[in-house]
Amino acid sequence: MKSTLIGKFPSSVSSGRVSFLSILLLAAGCAHNPDIRQGGDNFSGVTAKANADYIACIKDDIQGGIKTFTVEENGKTNLFIGSLDPDKASGLVELSGSAGEKRYSVHQRDAWYDKGRLIDAAMECSRA
Repeated sequence: MKSTLIGKFPSSVSSGRVSFLSILLLAAGCAHNPDIRQGGDNFSGVTAKANADYIACIKDDIQGGIKTFTVEENGKTNLFIGSLDPDKASGLVELSGSAGEKRYSVHQRDAWYDKGRLIDAAMECSRA
């Protein structure tokens, strides 16, 4: 009768485990999309404020040495927080629509870190 020690695995089993874990971690890393618009921390709503007033309100609320970049194109205003690159920005507010009612979307990377400060600012500033 052949005895084995508890806790010891044959080398083929332990190397199989290592291979499986390596593949799993690699797949998880490849599945990550850094574009801020693809993250889970976001909110959408409407505002009656003018674009400039809405964006200025958000900038005032998130002050503290944080760089912001405003880009206007095709009737849409984007406020990037931290970087113009959506893969590196810590936040993004997109504002579009007609003069009467404008739709906004706010996206924040790692909102848990500052308790969703950008999302809260976008919601508060949307109120007339």
